[in-house]
Amino acid sequence: MSKLRVLAGMTATVAVALVGWSCEPNHTALAPSTGSPLFHFFVFQCRPLKITGGGRIDYPPGTAEKNPPSSHQYETFGAHVMSSGQLDANDVCVADKGELEWVDHRPEMEINGHPLNLHATAVTFAELAVDTDCSEGAVHWGGKLRVQNTGQENLDFEVWDCDNGEPGVGHDGFAIRVPEIGYEVMCPDPDLPPAEPACTLTGGNRQFHPTH
Repeated sequence: MSKLRVLAGMTATVAVALVGWSCEPNHTALAPSTGSPLFHFFVFQCRPLKITGGGRIDYPPGTAEKNPPSSHQYETFGAHVMSSGQLDANDVCVADKGELEWVDHRPEMEINGHPLNLHATAVTFAELAVDTDCSEGAVHWGGKLRVQNTGQENLDFEVWDCDNGEPGVGHDGFAIRVPEIGYEVMCPDPDLPPAEPACTLTGGNRQFHPTH
C-alpha cells in the first residue's frame, strides 16, 4: 500500500453526505434529516458556466480561521473551469476547459520531503449546483489528475466550488475528493455558508462569472 494511500486514509474525514461519483444532470435532492443543513450539492443543471481563482483552506478544521503558521496545517490551490452547457451521449455535462493545481502543506501528507501536489490532467465535466446557499454561483466539476510526487495518474477527482460573494476569504468555499487514493478535503456545513461539503477559504477568492 502506498504511503499516500496510508496517510490519506489516516487524515481524511468522511463527509456525512457524499455526492456519488456521477455527472448526471438534475440529480434528485436527498431529503435532509431533522436539524441538518438545508443546502447541499445534490441538484445540478447543465448550463454555461465559468468559475476562476485560487485560495487557501486551513483544514482541519476548514473554518474561516487560520491555523498557526508553524503548524503548516493548510492547503493552497489554483483552479478554473468553463463549460458551454452541452451534454454528451452519456448525459454528462461536458467541461470545455479547466485546470487544477492543489498543494497540501500538512507535514503528515508529505511525500519524499515535499508537500502533496495534485495536478489535473483533464477536466471532463462541470455542472451548475442549484440547491446551495452560495450567493453568486456553485459548481460541481472534475476529471482526471496526477500525483506529481509519485507520477501516479489517471485518478478520478471531483470538486465542490462555491462563490459566496465578496470578499472570498471567510465566504467562498472549495472541497476536493480523490476516491482511488482515499484522499479528501471536505467539511461539514457549519450552519453558515459556504454549502457542505465546501471548506471556507482563509485566503484567495472564487469568482463565478456571468455567462450568456
